[in-house]
Amino acid sequence: MNTNQQLNSKNSKIARTQNNEVIGTEQYFAYSGIIPHPDILKGFAEIDNSFPNRIISITENHAKTEDANQNKIVKANCISLILGQCFSFIFGILCIIACVIMSLKGIIVGSIVSGIVAIAQITIAGITRKK
Repeated sequence: MNTNQQLNSKNSKIARTQNNEVIGTEQYFAYSGIIPHPDILKGFAEIDNSFPNRIISITENHAKTEDANQNKIVKANCISLILGQCFSFIFGILCIIACVIMSLKGIIVGSIVSGIVAIAQITIAGITRKK
């Protein structure tokens, strides 16, 4: 939850002197936060006693939903990372196997290409892990 809370209000007073000069004062208070300032909640309570409790319960439900969504995002990122590593490893092994099989059958160009692909894949995986 965000604990930065401030109250916003504006109070202006303008008066004219006997010489027709304008003199004024202005006060400004600001509020921002997850739940309203206690003074604002008191105002809601004057309208209906259930409003402050309803506002706080809505805020709590929103916080729970946001926490649940963040947990889902973290889990999805972990799964994505693990699947990427597994598929990268499987792809590298398959390229090496293809290289060996093609070289045993006498397909030199295919063997060289699959070997280059395996080396490139391993190099790219190594570079991205360092970041």
